[in-house]
Amino acid sequence: MIVPPPPAERRVRYLPVWEIRLRLWHWSNLVVVLLLFESYLLFDWHKELGLSRSTTALFQKAHIYLGYAFILLFLWRFYLLLKGSPTSRLREITPELKGRRLFETIREEIRHHLSPPRRPDGTLLPPADPGHNQLARFMYLPLLLFVFPVQIVSGVLWSSVKWGFWPLPSLKTLHDPLHHTLKETLSNIHAFGMYVILGFIAGHLAGIVLHEVTFRSDILSSMIHGDKPLTDEEIPEYARITGQQEKPATKDN
Repeated sequence: MIVPPPPAERRVRYLPVWEIRLRLWHWSNLVVVLLLFESYLLFDWHKELGLSRSTTALFQKAHIYLGYAFILLFLWRFYLLLKGSPTSRLREITPELKGRRLFETIREEIRHHLSPPRRPDGTLLPPADPGHNQLARFMYLPLLLFVFPVQIVSGVLWSSVKWGFWPLPSLKTLHDPLHHTLKETLSNIHAFGMYVILGFIAGHLAGIVLHEVTFRSDILSSMIHGDKPLTDEEIPEYARITGQQEKPATKDN
């Protein structure tokens, strides 16, 4: 009787999935977002931390300049959505309903991750997602097309109201109570968006850990070197997305 190999010994193909531009954007954006959050906490908690007015103002302005870096990174990612490699483009972060209803699709994807089916040999069958994970796409798409733009607009306008920065420096000269109301409203929207982004990062990390533990993959390192371990079930979809029909050499998982 032939005993099937355990999941850790299944052979997979390591194929180039994440282009260098996307990987650079991914890690640069993470660093900038974390610095934005840190600077925000420093000036928002300035009283509790005993910071002087001048130090608080320094952190606020640092936050604004980091925000400009965030805008440039967003424009870079938007360019990749249109002109990047196949796995970087908009269609690859758009959820595929495949004739199903929205919530039915989300429910089935969650079930596949929490209680994945098995192959005939007893090994777990991961979702056939050679690029962006289908479940995560329900977060990627609104994040890039809604949350990030709202965050950018609210942050830029707040910098104009608070400090007279570009693009509407005249907003700083508005009289109270309009000036105060506008500043507080923009600040609240912007702070809420920051926590939404941090919530996405937490969910993203939790999903990666769950995938790594469940399927014994190494998808985290794939965003460093660009090659992702793909199973036999994922190869046809990879070929369809990228147009690459040649099968590279295999490597033990």
